[in-house]
Amino acid sequence: MMKKINLVEMLVVICVSYTILSLVNAGLALAMGKNTISAMNSFTMVLWTSIGVGILYMHQYFERWSPLVMIIAQYIIAMGLVFGSLLLESQYIELHPMAYRDAFRSFTIPYIIGAAIYYIYIFREAKRQNELLQEIKNKKS
Repeated sequence: MMKKINLVEMLVVICVSYTILSLVNAGLALAMGKNTISAMNSFTMVLWTSIGVGILYMHQYFERWSPLVMIIAQYIIAMGLVFGSLLLESQYIELHPMAYRDAFRSFTIPYIIGAAIYYIYIFREAKRQNELLQEIKNKKS
């Protein structure tokens, strides 16, 4: 039986992730002497953060696959959505010639870090639950 996605928890993770990414982005911009943080960048960052967190939270729909295939499939779907958002954005504004390359780099690095943290938590939680089940089985014997 598939567990229900906790939307409130997911929203909290999106907000925390967005805040961390915004602070890191602002710190890097200041360190490099740039002032490039615009409203459009902020909206793009929250959209991409939501895509990344949303895809990770849907891992239960991919559980029948091996963990490596699941992780790769989730990344490909997330990257497709990011590139799709750029394609949509390009219909309204002119994108920088390196927009897709920059988007790949800007999304991939935080996504890998976030996915690593998320999956370490998930796998530890699964291990803990398996240990609890084993304890229960041993007590019944």
